[in-house]
Amino acid sequence: MLRQGLDYLRGTLRVELVSAEPGQALTYYAAHGIRYTSPDLTAPLTVQMTLPPGQWPAFAAMAQKRGDKCRILSRRGLWVTLRSGRKRLLFWLALAGLCVLTLYGPRRVWFVEVEGNVNVPDREILAAAEVCGVHFWAETGEIRSEKVKNQILNLVPELQWAGVNFSGGVAVISVRERVEGEPVRQRDTITDVVASRDGIVVSMSVLGGQSLCKVGQAVRAGELLVTGVVEHEYRIQYTHADAEIYALTQHEIQAVFPTQWQQKVYTGRQWQCVSLVVGRKRIKIWGNSGIPQGTCDKMTETKTLTLPGDYALPVRLVTETYREYTTETVELPAEAAETVLAGVSAELVEQEMLAGQILHRQADLSQKDGLICLDTVFSCREMIARQREVKLFEGDANE
Repeated sequence: MLRQGLDYLRGTLRVELVSAEPGQALTYYAAHGIRYTSPDLTAPLTVQMTLPPGQWPAFAAMAQKRGDKCRILSRRGLWVTLRSGRKRLLFWLALAGLCVLTLYGPRRVWFVEVEGNVNVPDREILAAAEVCGVHFWAETGEIRSEKVKNQILNLVPELQWAGVNFSGGVAVISVRERVEGEPVRQRDTITDVVASRDGIVVSMSVLGGQSLCKVGQAVRAGELLVTGVVEHEYRIQYTHADAEIYALTQHEIQAVFPTQWQQKVYTGRQWQCVSLVVGRKRIKIWGNSGIPQGTCDKMTETKTLTLPGDYALPVRLVTETYREYTTETVELPAEAAETVLAGVSAELVEQEMLAGQILHRQADLSQKDGLICLDTVFSCREMIARQREVKLFEGDANE
């Protein structure tokens, strides 16, 4: 494969040789330094072979001296391809575009994706990111995660946290939505930054306030990490403390699954009931709506009568489909249960983290009292910095 690639870069010639003694002729040329490959006897006195372009003059001179006839059948290689396309404008435009992409493409943003949002639409976050400079063909080296984070949080108050990561040519905007009922923290409020859980600090980026911790330090949940009350020699400065502090943490999750449960098995028997609903009056058209107790699933399909212009009338056609089933006891193998419980446990840990990733997990599977238990210890790298409003005066109205 490597040799074929090199031959393509150097180029090759496919030549035809006519000689009274093809075998003796090939031996003669090989003895005199002609490096031919792939000889093929196409006729009793004719042989085709592949030569490097640089050996053609010497080969042609030897053939003339011996009284043999030779000619070039075809040329192959990169240079031949470039020469054949020299009059094609589209080819050169494509080649120039490829060179530009090779030089500048790795440092540019090609796609922008959003992850972590549920209620806030993607388009709203993407619009805010574009205002912050995260868009197609933006230079990744000029995008500062801290600056983008603050701007996105100001533009989209429904978000609690935001960050930008790059994977190849993709800019991934990771967000975490604000918990319902949690007040929006204004940038002009005085805040501290505290630890959300125990851990060992591995990285810090202080955006405001005075740091009280350092990388490598072990911290406890609730410990003050960055203060917004900064004491100078002759004055006290109150500010909005903000920081992104990542720490190595541990999460312990216990997940359980029953060894046996009742599963539905559909018999294949089903029936329908079609009704016309006019206002609040229901008129059965045909079918049976009787449901045996606890042995049927019910699916309802409603079609509303509308006029041109999408004006809905109080007339609906309701189709109810009933599917009969029985139940049977199913036992889940321990291996399958472990897979399910491991996935659920990891999902719970990721939901607990504002931002970060799972680095390692150690699981212990046990079975008792009809339950399969999976106890897992997750080692994580997560963002533990949380803002807390500073109450300067006792009896503050915000208490």
